Amino acid sequence: MSITKERVQAPPSEADVSSEALSSLINMAGRQRMLSQRIALKAMLAFQQFDGALAIARDTLRTFADSHTVLVQGRDGSPGLFSPALREAFHGGEQVARKIADFIALASTALEAIGRASPGAEDALNALIGSVDPLLTHLHAVTAVYEQESRRIARAQKKEQQDLIERIKSIAKEAHIVSFNGQIVASRSDVTGREFAVVAGVMTGITKELEAVVNAFVKKTSAA
Repeated sequence: MSITKERVQAPPSEADVSSEALSSLINMAGRQRMLSQRIALKAMLAFQQFDGALAIARDTLRTFADSHTVLVQGRDGSPGLFSPALREAFHGGEQVARKIADFIALASTALEAIGRASPGAEDALNALIGSVDPLLTHLHAVTAVYEQESRRIARAQKKEQQDLIERIKSIAKEAHIVSFNGQIVASRSDVTGREFAVVAGVMTGITKELEAVVNAFVKKTSAA
């Protein structure tokens, strides 16, 4: 199994990352720990010639490698490494992305050797098994970063919503004052003034609808 070079591309804006996407990323990152253990276990069983173990190990390795690609590069709505914290988690001092690639290469080598009943199969298997625990530590740390980023973005999005609500409220209040003053002016004027009163009345209705929308939005976001 070959490991393709990771593409360098501009990260997406955090504003474009939905809560559903974040939840999916957290689940995927957490699942990588289970998959890495499953690869080693099935490789060991395959070495002991348990029926079907080699095929399961290969399939699990493909899933693990594909998930890693999705997490790092993004695909089908997944944003990839969308924040500095995640880029640091994978490509920072610990070089987790490289260690994951090394694990995939070790697993691929071990499974190939086991499949061919190579004399070096046992050594390759031992190397794979020995790499699992250190990798689990890194995968756990990466999952923790996803969880932290999810909480941080949720707080930022909530603040943005609150700021938007306050701005809409302010606009609605200003519009209400303007329409009210317009009605007073119109009541002291001639026919043209009465026509303006109609416009002011419509504007008053719009501000009331706007206020209703704001109140409904506030209730919805508060309940979320």
